[in-house]
Amino acid sequence: MTPLTVAAGHHDHPAARTASVQLSVGQAIGPRVGAITRLRQQVLREWPSLYAGDELHALQAIAPCVASWRSVAVLVSDGATLVGASTGLPLADECEAIREPFRAAGLDPSRVFLLRDSMLAAPWRGRGLGHRFFDERESHARGLGGFDCTAFLAVDRPATHPLRPPFGRDRTEFWRKRGYAPRETVTVTLDWPEPGAGEVAHTLTAWLRPLERTR
Repeated sequence: MTPLTVAAGHHDHPAARTASVQLSVGQAIGPRVGAITRLRQQVLREWPSLYAGDELHALQAIAPCVASWRSVAVLVSDGATLVGASTGLPLADECEAIREPFRAAGLDPSRVFLLRDSMLAAPWRGRGLGHRFFDERESHARGLGGFDCTAFLAVDRPATHPLRPPFGRDRTEFWRKRGYAPRETVTVTLDWPEPGAGEVAHTLTAWLRPLERTR
């Protein structure tokens, strides 16, 4: 467990706070599933995911990570409270609905490490944890070996979407600085409930980055 000292948000105690960053691998993620699903329901309800899944839906979403011995979860805690979580696993261990679009585009799922959801409670944003999430998952993939690239899926939202925040931060610049680029030939369709709209089909575009080999 690695301590990370960050400044408290303006709604918190004015003193500096310490967040602990811990990695859980494979079945070790299991004991934290309850806290991860609650965080998912809280954070992913925001733009751009607009996720309104119940606890069962959230549990089903993380199930592939718990089942894979090669998965990883980067967990950020404020004391006993989970305030951040980011997961990843080999694409080959994902469901077929996610694997097939990569395969159809000529990418071997066994050579791709998929970065899944990243969730961080609002008071802890803007303190470098987004980079930490990427660093730890990419390092885990390199340590496993056998992967050509890391990838993640970004939900496509039109510029005219009525719920788009007027001054929301565009994360594509952050992703590009991390070395990721969209692969328009790889799109995945996933269903999840949105607030007030019920189950909605969403299109997600894959972003890829070559994974450097360790020396």
